[in-house]
Amino acid sequence: MNATTTATSVIRADFTAHGTRTRDHRPQPGQRAERLVVEESNLPATHRRAPATEGLAPTVEHRRRPLGRRLALTTLAGVLLLACVFGGYRWWRYTSRWVTTDNAYVSARIHTVSPRVAGTVEAVLVDENQPVAAGALLARLDPRDLEVRRQQALAQVAQARAQLRQAEANIAQARAQVSREQARATKAQQDSARAKSLYEGSAGAISRQEFDQAQAEAQAADAALAGARSALESAAAAATAAQAQEKVALANQQDAELQLSYTSLVAPATGRIGKKNLETGNRVQPGQAVLALVEPEAWVTANFKETQLARMKPGQPVKVRVDAFPGRTFSGRLDSLSPASGAQFALLPPDNATGNFTKIVQRVPAKIVLDAASLQDCAERLAPGMSAVVEVRVGE
Repeated sequence: MNATTTATSVIRADFTAHGTRTRDHRPQPGQRAERLVVEESNLPATHRRAPATEGLAPTVEHRRRPLGRRLALTTLAGVLLLACVFGGYRWWRYTSRWVTTDNAYVSARIHTVSPRVAGTVEAVLVDENQPVAAGALLARLDPRDLEVRRQQALAQVAQARAQLRQAEANIAQARAQVSREQARATKAQQDSARAKSLYEGSAGAISRQEFDQAQAEAQAADAALAGARSALESAAAAATAAQAQEKVALANQQDAELQLSYTSLVAPATGRIGKKNLETGNRVQPGQAVLALVEPEAWVTANFKETQLARMKPGQPVKVRVDAFPGRTFSGRLDSLSPASGAQFALLPPDNATGNFTKIVQRVPAKIVLDAASLQDCAERLAPGMSAVVEVRVGE
């Protein structure tokens, strides 16, 4: 050793003696294990170790740690940047091809069943949520009051027909009277013509009185013929009135039969019963909603913003997600767009001519027809009013 590194070596010295530190030197094969103790107090300041309270001197790994941390942060930043770029590209690609809205719901044809006549419920033949076929009997009202009206209408029809037959008989009688008076008038005209010839041409073959009598009889026959013809016209008019009365009576009979048939409430279409508000013994009035019938065919009504309609047109493919079936995506197509915005069909449509106009983005309903193959086992559970999310593919 040189002068700058002079040290006293003590073999297997105690660590606590003279404030020294020990270093373990692994023995080479065949050598005894020994511990070299260096008097650090004799070393130059540049070779001394830091006090124990200040920690050990940084190793090579400690000096390399800041560089590795910077490299890791740089790598992480690059990955995040690439992720943002990729996400932005995916978002741009998605918005350029799809138009979406969550303002959508399932729709179906809902028929409100109401009685057409007033009456008392005699029987209710269906239950809530029960499937029924078109024309099936749902409920029946007490028909006795309307049966009485039907009998009265039948009696009026019979009376009208009797009056019509009597009028037809009067017509036949008037026609016979006309024929008889026609014959008498013809004979009277002939007698008047002969009397005139005898009176004027044969130097008074008949008297003036006889001639005047023949002419008077001819005139009376003509008057009787005119009276018979008037009676025939009167009989014909009475027959026409009797025919009209018969038609009125038949119409009353038909109306009574219709009113009687309305005591049976039937299903207007195939579907399921809902919102049943009808029990035996209830008194119902015409137009009162007592049942609702929902058809099984369903579609989706989506309300798109007017700014989303530029590239939308009927026939485009659609993806539909219904909240009631998480994880399921149904396919369909855009069937049609509404001819007006939803606000125009409101009870009180907005009047933009007023002074307090505020421009608001309007929504236009669109009808989405679902593919039956994609519904599968969900077709019967798809109920009107369910919330949905609709995506329309508007670009390739």
